[in-house]
Amino acid sequence: MAGPTLTPNLTENPWVEVFFDPGDLHPDTVTMRVYRYSEGRTWLTRGGVDITPGQAVLDFEVPFQTQSTYRAAQFDADGLPLGFTDPSSITVDYTGTVVHQPLAPSTLWAPVRVLHGSAAELVRPEPGDVVDIEGGTVGRWIGTGRRGLRGVPVSLLAESLDAADRVQAMLGDYTTRQVGVLCIRTSDRIRWPRTFFARGDLTEFDLTDEDDVLVQFTASADEVEPPFPGLVRPLLTYADLDAAFPSYADRDAEFGTYTTQDRAYEYAGFADGGA
Repeated sequence: MAGPTLTPNLTENPWVEVFFDPGDLHPDTVTMRVYRYSEGRTWLTRGGVDITPGQAVLDFEVPFQTQSTYRAAQFDADGLPLGFTDPSSITVDYTGTVVHQPLAPSTLWAPVRVLHGSAAELVRPEPGDVVDIEGGTVGRWIGTGRRGLRGVPVSLLAESLDAADRVQAMLGDYTTRQVGVLCIRTSDRIRWPRTFFARGDLTEFDLTDEDDVLVQFTASADEVEPPFPGLVRPLLTYADLDAAFPSYADRDAEFGTYTTQDRAYEYAGFADGGA
């Protein structure tokens, strides 16, 4: 069973389309779960939970400048496993840093710069106790295993008011609640993960002068799990297609199959006045 076709989209907010040709899957496949292996860790890819053959996944959490390998677990109509597809690998050749809200990666995102002092101290605690054993001359360590990063110094620079406003919007406002977790992806040689899910209260500093608009955000951030990967706001919606085509007949004439229609990302945003 062949691996997926991986197509990078190298905009300011890069992502990878992960697409499994239905003809390459086990013939009894009804649903799939798509996994990404990167930086020594296996991730369930956001938007790739219990998808059907012919449905593409857009991975906005793919790290930059490091190899990512994708494959899918296949399941039949009764939910019984049919094995994994073959893997496919890609390295996203993007230089820069992007921060986004995990559940709305195509709308709530901003380009930023990682400033000096970020990750200056990295602590991965291992909770436990040293226990004295009867007859022993030294203690015995009883621990629960190493944890993720805690109290990471994070310093990000937004170089426009629009970018600064979008960073703040990712964490919510007076009327809209958000998940409180940021996804930071960077190509910088820094010792936190290239896909870093961080939770920390932002402190904002206005560094704007006569020549440049600069807003600095700092936080003491903890590494956390992302929100459940089955949750995501799609890039392309039926509302976009309704706005782009005056009738279903016009839409059917443009696309030969539903799969082709669902991958027509050039129409994303039409419902909001995009073009």
